[in-house]
Amino acid sequence: MKSKGALISILFVLFALSFTFKGNAQTKTKIKSLPDLEFKLHNGQTVKLTELKGKVVLLDFWYRGCYPCLKAVPHLIELQKEFKDDLVIIGINDYDIQEDVVDYFNYKKANYISTFKTKSVLYKTFNVEVFPTTMLFDKEGKLVKTDMGLSEAGMRSLRRAIKKAVQ
Repeated sequence: MKSKGALISILFVLFALSFTFKGNAQTKTKIKSLPDLEFKLHNGQTVKLTELKGKVVLLDFWYRGCYPCLKAVPHLIELQKEFKDDLVIIGINDYDIQEDVVDYFNYKKANYISTFKTKSVLYKTFNVEVFPTTMLFDKEGKLVKTDMGLSEAGMRSLRRAIKKAVQ
């Protein structure tokens, strides 16, 4: 019986420590506006985020091995169609090589752009820990919404936030 009590005590300590470490992770610098970053896109072009001020910008952190990320793509295609020139959607992919991103975007007939695996690790720059994660920035470049994961309700909420931001 003593070993069972010791095991419970150890589990409790580990459980408490996990909250301590999560608390420390919460103190990371939070992104509040579009950072001054430039990166390569799957289509061979480059984009500088600060040059997108005046447009609503949606960053979608994804990779091909993430099933919810792939399920989000048709929703993002629809959002880009709906908001046309008022919205810039950029997929942020630090995992897949350029050829794989190009092949997948061609297959899905994606109407927005994406990064691909390079030496820079953008998901860390933006403190992303869950995939997919979306970050919506208004026309002034201020962060107005962050969503983690994928749900129908989350996509409806994102659409409403985009409508508000483009006005």
